[in-house]
Amino acid sequence: MIDTDTSPFSRENEMRSRSRSRSRSGSQGRRGSRSQSNPLPAIPPVRDYKQLGSRTKFAAAESWTDRFLSIFLIPFRAAICFSNVSVFFLAYFGFMIPMLWARNAWPRLYWFYEGKLYRWLQAFIGYWGYTAGYDVYEFGDDISGDCVDERTVVIINHQSTADVPIMMATLQNKGVTSRKTLWLMDVMFRWTPFGIIGSMHGDYFIQQGKATRDKELGRLKRHLREVYWDRDRRWVLLFPEGGFYYKRVETSQEYGKKNGFPHLLYTTLPRQGAVKAIMEEIGPRHDSSSSSDEGTTRTRSTSKLKLLKDTVDAIREKKYLKETRPPIKYVLDVTIAYPNGVPLSLATCAIGTRETCDIAVNYKLYKAETVPFHDDTELRDWMYEVYRQKDEMLANYYAKGVFHDGEEGTRVEFSWAKIIGQYAFWFGSFIAQYYIYKYVLFRGLGLLLTPFGLGF
Repeated sequence: MIDTDTSPFSRENEMRSRSRSRSRSGSQGRRGSRSQSNPLPAIPPVRDYKQLGSRTKFAAAESWTDRFLSIFLIPFRAAICFSNVSVFFLAYFGFMIPMLWARNAWPRLYWFYEGKLYRWLQAFIGYWGYTAGYDVYEFGDDISGDCVDERTVVIINHQSTADVPIMMATLQNKGVTSRKTLWLMDVMFRWTPFGIIGSMHGDYFIQQGKATRDKELGRLKRHLREVYWDRDRRWVLLFPEGGFYYKRVETSQEYGKKNGFPHLLYTTLPRQGAVKAIMEEIGPRHDSSSSSDEGTTRTRSTSKLKLLKDTVDAIREKKYLKETRPPIKYVLDVTIAYPNGVPLSLATCAIGTRETCDIAVNYKLYKAETVPFHDDTELRDWMYEVYRQKDEMLANYYAKGVFHDGEEGTRVEFSWAKIIGQYAFWFGSFIAQYYIYKYVLFRGLGLLLTPFGLGF
C-alpha cells in the first residue's frame, strides 16, 4: 500500500515501529503473565501531527491531481456501492425465485445454491474497504487448519459499522465457512437489504433490552435448534459487547469500578447471555459421542430398501446432521484494531474518503470444551478475562503497531480480475433477468387474457 503521509515525523515513527518489531522478533512470548489488577501499558502521547490513516484522502494527497481524483471517485464509488443494495439485491431474488421449489423438495441443493449467492454478496461488502485502499492484516493464531471447517462461535469486539465489512473481507478466504455463517445482529438491521437476505439465509436479529432479555434468549435457542443443523451452519458470529464501543465505554467502566471488574480502556465488558444460550443449545454436551455413535448405527441397515432410502435422503438433505447434531468445537476470539484507535465507518468503506490505512485483525482460538458455559459466574469471569487480554493487545497495537512484539501480519488479498468479473456477472445477470421476467410476465398475462379477447 502506498504511504500518502509525507510528514517526516510520520515516516520516522513508522521506521521506528518497524525496527522495534524486527529487533524483538523471537525474544518475547506471545503473552505475558500480567495479573488482572495490574494497569495497562502506558500509551505514549500523540504528537502534534496526524498519523497515517487519520486524515481524509484530500488532505493526504500530494498533488492537486490526486486531490481532484479523490473527489471525483466519491460519486463513482457511491454509485457502485448503491448497486450492491439495489441491482445485486434484485438480482439475488431473480436467481432465488426459480429455486424455491427445492427448499422442501431438495434442501441440500437449495442451501448450497443460496449459500453461493450469499457468499458473493458478502464478498461485495468486503470489497468496499479493499478497493478504497483499506487493507486488512490477520494476526494471531493460525486457524486455517483448525476451525475453518469446524463449528465455531466467533466473538468480536465492536467499535463501528465498519466491523461487519472487515469481517466479511476476512471470511472470503475461509473456504465453505464463508457461505455457512450465522450472524447475530441487532434488530435495527432486520429490514435493510442485507438484513432481508440474511433472514432468508438464517441469520438472527436480536432485540436488546432487559424487558425482553429472557424471551429473546429463548427465541435464539429455538432459532438455532431449527436452523443450525438443518442448514449445516458452521460459524456463529456475534458482538458480545452489545453495542458500539463509544456508546458503552463510560457505563462499562463505571460498572466495572463499582463491582470490582476489570477496567477496560479500548473494549467494554461483554454480555454473556447470547454466548451462554448458544453454547447451551449447540455447544459441547456430555452425550455427544454417544449421540454420534447412535446416529451412525441408525444409518446401517441390511435392508436394501432402507439402504436405498438412506441414499436418497443423503442426496436430498444431510439427514445425519439432524440425527448426530455435531456440537460447537471451538470459540474464536477476534480483535479488530483501527489505526490510531479511530475506527472507520460503513460510509467511509463505501465511498473511501479517509486516507489509505491498514486494519489489523487478531485471532485467538479456544476449545469449546474449556469454556465454562454451564455456570453464569464462571462464564462471566472467563469472558471478562478474554476481554481484558483483548484490551492489552489493543493497547500494545496502538503503541507499537502490533498486537504482540515481533509478530508479522498476513494481508488479506483479492484478485482484481475476480472483483471486476463478479461485478460484470451480476450486472449482466440483472439485465438478462429483466428481459426474461418481463417476457414471462407479459406472456403469462397474454395467455390468461386471450379467452376474453384481450390477449397481447
